Amino acid sequence: MNQAITNLTAHVPRHAFTTADIASNLQAEAWQSIVPFLSIEPRRPRELGFLGRITAWNLGSLVLARATTQASIFARDDRLLRADGFDHWTLCAPSSGTIVADGGAAVAGAGRCQVRALHRDDRGSNSDIDVLFLVVPRDLCHPHASELDRLHGTNLPAGPGRLLVDYLRSLYRQLPLLDVDQLPMLVDATRNMIVACAAPSRSAMEQAMPAIQATQIERAKQFIRDNLLQPRLDTRELCRYLGMSRSSLYRLFEPLGGVARYIRSARLLDAHRALSTASDTRPVYAIARERGFDDPSEFSRAFKHQFGYSPSEARSEWVPAPHPHKAQAGAASNLAEVIRAVS
Repeated sequence: MNQAITNLTAHVPRHAFTTADIASNLQAEAWQSIVPFLSIEPRRPRELGFLGRITAWNLGSLVLARATTQASIFARDDRLLRADGFDHWTLCAPSSGTIVADGGAAVAGAGRCQVRALHRDDRGSNSDIDVLFLVVPRDLCHPHASELDRLHGTNLPAGPGRLLVDYLRSLYRQLPLLDVDQLPMLVDATRNMIVACAAPSRSAMEQAMPAIQATQIERAKQFIRDNLLQPRLDTRELCRYLGMSRSSLYRLFEPLGGVARYIRSARLLDAHRALSTASDTRPVYAIARERGFDDPSEFSRAFKHQFGYSPSEARSEWVPAPHPHKAQAGAASNLAEVIRAVS
C-alpha cells in the first residue's frame, strides 16, 4: 500500500513513501500505514483520495524528512504511545501551508518552527502542506530534555525559529551531496543548532556558531542564486536581506574571496550553464549582458580566467547531462521503521 525506495548513490540512506500510485479510495488508509505513529483523519471525504509523499533521510542519529500532504486532523493518544514507545521530538518547519496545535494555541506557517513531542499526548491539524521535519531522539539532547519538553505544541521564538528553519532547509539541499562518513560531524552540528535555538545560552551559541555561520552563508548564496539576473544585486541588497551589517557580511564572505568576487563568479557559472544548454541559442553577448556583463571583451576575459577556455568553446563542447542512477528498493516499509532505526 506504499512504496519504499532507498537511494544508494548519494551514500546517505534515503527512503521515500507515496500514495500517488494507489487507488483514490485507498489512499487515506495507505497514508495511515506510512505514518502509523499518528492517527490521521483527512479533512475531505476519503473516497476523494488523499495524496501524500514523504522523503526521509537517515542521518544515523537523526531523521530529516520532507512531507507533502493534504489537509488532515492528527492525534497521538495513549494507545499509540504504548504501541511504539517513541521518545522523540519532531521539529516541524512548513514551506507552505500551516500546522495548528490543539486548540489553536500555536500556528506554524512558512518560516516558523513548531516543536512536537512523540512521547506526549498530541493533537492538531494541518492544511495542505509542504513541510520539513527533523526527528530528534531524546538521548541526543538529554541535558536539555526539560527545555524541549516545555516547548511541546509551541513555536520557537521568531528569531531562533527562523535560524533553525534556514539551517534545516540548507541541510536538506546538501544531503544528496554528502557522504555517510560526514554524518557524525553533521549530527553534532545539528544538535548544537537545536540546543542554541531551543535552549539559548552563551555557551550554546558559541558551540553552534560554526553551524550558524554555515547557515548564514548558505542563505546568502541562495539569495544570490535567486537574484543573479537582477542588476541591483549587491552588498547593500544582501545586508538588507540577511539583516546584518556590511562589516559582518564582509567577514562572512572573506573565506570565499569577498562578496563582489563571489557574485561575479556565480554569474559566470550561470552564464556557463546557459552556454552549455543546447536549447539556448542566444548570442554570447546577450547571455553575458543578462548577467551584468555589458562589455563582451571583459566577459570573455573573465570567463576564460575562471574556466580556462572561452565562451564559444564552452558552447561548442556541450555534452548532455548524464542519466541519473535509478534508485533501488529498500527495506523500510513505513516512516516508523526509519525513526526506529535512530532510536
